[in-house]
Amino acid sequence: MIKKERLYRYFVELIFSITEASRKVDDDVIKEIFEKVKRHPWGHLLDFRKSYGRGSDKDVEYRFRKLLAACENKGANREYEFLVQILDQVANSVQTPKKHKAKAHLVVKQFRLAILLINAQESEPPGMLNFILEGRSVFEWGSMFFLQNFLPKRIDGNKSPVLLLPPLFGTDFSTRFLRNFLQEQNFHAYKWKLGINLIRAYYLPQLENRLVTLFEKHQQKVSLVGWSGGGMLAKVVANRHPDKVAHLVTIGSPIWGIDGLQTYIKGLYEFLRGQPLSERNEDFNAEIDAVPKVPITCIYTKTDGVVPWRNCLESESLRPDVQNIEVYGSHSGLGANPAVLTVVAYALSQRLEGKKVNKLPPNIEKMMFPLFWQQKMAQFKSR
Repeated sequence: MIKKERLYRYFVELIFSITEASRKVDDDVIKEIFEKVKRHPWGHLLDFRKSYGRGSDKDVEYRFRKLLAACENKGANREYEFLVQILDQVANSVQTPKKHKAKAHLVVKQFRLAILLINAQESEPPGMLNFILEGRSVFEWGSMFFLQNFLPKRIDGNKSPVLLLPPLFGTDFSTRFLRNFLQEQNFHAYKWKLGINLIRAYYLPQLENRLVTLFEKHQQKVSLVGWSGGGMLAKVVANRHPDKVAHLVTIGSPIWGIDGLQTYIKGLYEFLRGQPLSERNEDFNAEIDAVPKVPITCIYTKTDGVVPWRNCLESESLRPDVQNIEVYGSHSGLGANPAVLTVVAYALSQRLEGKKVNKLPPNIEKMMFPLFWQQKMAQFKSR
């Protein structure tokens, strides 16, 4: 919490130093920017009635170095993308003189590059306990053969097309419960039909062709649902064809920081690929890291024993149509997790209706989600 507070304070001080160094800025834009800053998840850490460096003799370069040092100290975090976005808006608000405007844009460029390097640092692998607990996926898959008949089916998918992509080492069998559940709720759920997923760039042309075929067949945009490695490929396709993708849903998918990603199955993956991860396609990684201009819902579990869960979250601060939803369970069992099935159908239906995806589905299904119990605990403590 202290690291976040200090980092965010340095960020606000940098904004003030840029605006104070400029002779003329668009005050209305700056006011709008600070409203966004206050609404950020870290915004509650600061008291915006304080000056935060206003009137100080510290220049822009000094404030920039302080912010960068705080980011490096905290380490990789997807929320830095929001900071880059806001700084870019601040730079654009600077009107005169030209040298101040150019300097502000240079700060943004340097900060963006620095954040790319910070987020490319090696992440910590999931805890060993979580990795050991992946064994519960056997129970999760076995129990779903029984539970699938009792899951509430309250949604009408209106025959909208959904393409499902399996996880690393998975096939269309891996998504069978998801597809069946969506089919029962009037979605057109499609297999990927490309065999075993090894997360290779050569799948992409075939996936793009499949997307175009489904788009033309239904005469409407197609939703993409990808589990783990399938979500990585789905994100690339969504980046390439935002005009044909209605909604991107990722399930336990590492969707940023791929260069520094650490998992316990890294050695096995490199063995099957026949080359080390350091020789991966840089363009492919960059497309995974980019944020598609489509609605995004990221499903994750903090007890993931395969992928660092923080790499499965997109920055909700970037846009209102980007949301992260936490579930309980193992990584290997996400395809047979009742909460995952429920939230995928719920999220797809909400987006089809043009609504924001609420943090929890309605009715009794809420009890399957961690946020429900967090809220109940908060209510209990407040009594």
